[in-house]
Amino acid sequence: MTGKARGEPAKQRSSHRGEGGAPDAPQVDTDPMTQEAGPETAEIARLKAREDELLRALAEQQNVLRRRRQEMDASLRYAQEDLVRDLLPVLDDFERAIQAMKPAADEPIRAGVSLVYDRLMRVLAQQGLEAMSPVGEVFDPALHDAMAEGQEPGIAPGTILEVALPGYRFRGRVLRHAKVVVAGPATGESSPGATGKVS
Repeated sequence: MTGKARGEPAKQRSSHRGEGGAPDAPQVDTDPMTQEAGPETAEIARLKAREDELLRALAEQQNVLRRRRQEMDASLRYAQEDLVRDLLPVLDDFERAIQAMKPAADEPIRAGVSLVYDRLMRVLAQQGLEAMSPVGEVFDPALHDAMAEGQEPGIAPGTILEVALPGYRFRGRVLRHAKVVVAGPATGESSPGATGKVS
């Protein structure tokens, strides 16, 4: 009994020194999943960055293809524009010829020329040609060229009084500006865009 009693305090003192003595050494994490977390995180970040680069490259490629498709569509849409523009002086000649013919003496010829002119205009209209005869409209430099100024009672300045040469659109795009005579101000001062006066 006495030897056992003497051994117990020594055991207790030894245990006490382990708890309250020198600090415990840091524990080493031996879990393989924790040790490999660092390299895996770096690899995931690298793959994510690579994915972002590929997505940006793909988006840029799609933008390039879309622009090329739009340019190709525009080229096809307006492929006939030069041909139609070259035909505009022919249309002008038809109109002058019809206006120059006397209705009574040249009626058969006038009717024949008008028939050819109307048929040609229908064909061109089917292809997208649209004539602009803006009498009574407000002058628009994007559509009209002012050739002269005129005076007309009760007409607001800037109103188109006469069309000297019709303008044309082709599939929504201005092919030729209309040559017009514009109403000038009542004071007689020239309005912007006019090149002269009509007596």
